[in-house]
Amino acid sequence: MILLAFLFAAATADLDPLSPAEGGKLQCHAPDVARKTCASIAAYARDPDGTLQNTAAILLRAEPLIVARSKAPVVIKGGAVCGRITEGDFAAMLFTIDGQPADAPNAEAIRNAMRPGFNAILNREICTRYVPTGDQLNGEVSVDGKRRPQLDQPVRWVSPSEGFSVAP
Repeated sequence: MILLAFLFAAATADLDPLSPAEGGKLQCHAPDVARKTCASIAAYARDPDGTLQNTAAILLRAEPLIVARSKAPVVIKGGAVCGRITEGDFAAMLFTIDGQPADAPNAEAIRNAMRPGFNAILNREICTRYVPTGDQLNGEVSVDGKRRPQLDQPVRWVSPSEGFSVAP
C-alpha cells in the first residue's frame, strides 16, 4: 500500500509542471546562462480565489530595450500549462523603454506594432508542455491543440536570487 501511494504521488507530481513556482522559482525562456539573461521571464501565483495567474516580462526589442509585461490566467491540463490571451489581456499590457514606463503614445505605438503577431494567437488556447532536455526544459507549444514547433523555446527554472533579467 505504501508503494502504491508513492507511485501515485510520483505520477501526480509529473502532472504539475509548475511545482518549482511554489518555491518561488521563475521560468527563464531562451536562457543565456553565462550572461544571466532571458528572452522572457514568467512567474506563477494563485489569486485568493484560486485562479492561477501567469505574469510575464517579454523582450520585444533590444535597442532601445523594450519589455512588455502581461498577466493572464492559466490552467494545468494533462501536464501542460494552458491559457488564452484575450483582447483585454492584450490591452492591459504594460511596457517599459530602457527601464522606464512607456508613456501612453509610445505604449499605443508598441501595441499597434505587436498586433499583427498577436492576432494569430488572441483568444486561442495556447498550451506549453515542458519536456526535460539535459539541464533544462524544452517548452513545446500547441495552439488550439495543434503542435507549433516554431514557437518552442528552451526554458530553465531560476531563483530570483540568481539575478536573471530580461535582456537580449
